[in-house]
Amino acid sequence: MRFFVYAFLLSGFIAAQCYAVTTKDFIPEGFIVDTTAGNADAQEDDFQKGLNSLFENEYSEIDTSMWNNTKINVGHFNSETWTDTARIVVKDTSLNRMYVHPFKNCITSDFGQRKKLWHYGIDIRLSKGDSVRAAFDGIVRVLQFDKHGYGKVIVIRHLNGLETLYGHLSRELVMVNQKVCAGQVIGLGGSTGHSTGSHLHFETRFFGEPFNPHDVIDFDAYCLKNDTLVLTKDNFSYLVEQRKAKWHIVSKGETLGHIARIYNTSIQKLCALNGITRKAVMSVGKKILVRAAPPANIKLTQTNGVLEKS
Repeated sequence: MRFFVYAFLLSGFIAAQCYAVTTKDFIPEGFIVDTTAGNADAQEDDFQKGLNSLFENEYSEIDTSMWNNTKINVGHFNSETWTDTARIVVKDTSLNRMYVHPFKNCITSDFGQRKKLWHYGIDIRLSKGDSVRAAFDGIVRVLQFDKHGYGKVIVIRHLNGLETLYGHLSRELVMVNQKVCAGQVIGLGGSTGHSTGSHLHFETRFFGEPFNPHDVIDFDAYCLKNDTLVLTKDNFSYLVEQRKAKWHIVSKGETLGHIARIYNTSIQKLCALNGITRKAVMSVGKKILVRAAPPANIKLTQTNGVLEKS
């Protein structure tokens, strides 16, 4: 497929130099398009030209496939049938390609099974107002308040389909389609969205599919495990079972009783699956889990502040 052509071009990179934000740091307004819409190929070609102009005469390998400024999740590839291996050079000092840890502190909740749901990122302890930094050079693809959970969130597109996500922020310090460099402060920590306390929710994704940040980052040493990120279908094997979960999007006028009847289940079971009570408000657009995915082989638990596999 077309977007994989970009994903495996690993030579001829010329690094983009980071500098103070000016009008040149933004993709021209005419290039802000949803490439998931009709005539996507033509839009993507125009958008890539605009992206290249953002880096002036330097060659850019930031892929614009499935580019959308309003949707966090804009699609995904079929990792179950994927047979290729992606190798992405994420650090190269000769090209000024660096990594900076988003925020240096301990993990409070890891990637993996969380009761009946899957936690697609890593939670890092911080205080409201702490500086959150971009992990790699890239372009801000999404900046919004996500009412479904992330709160104030930033998604940055990096080289070859790699993206990072920063959630629960109290404030954003960048703009959509802005060029950012590794280590640049992009926002301030907070507890917006579905959060029980101040922390940074951090995700790593490849063409829309979340993968374990531990595959690339050493969270104890605050550095990369390897200068080249290698991804195969094994990095996404957990998704096969997780996609067996069934969700319902609440429509106007629906109640827990309506939803229970649609799926031939009970209000009691829906409450247990979603950790809610019978009095929970069914606001339009809210996601309700109606069938849980089978449990994963590895479950992450926390005992006395220490994360363990069980």
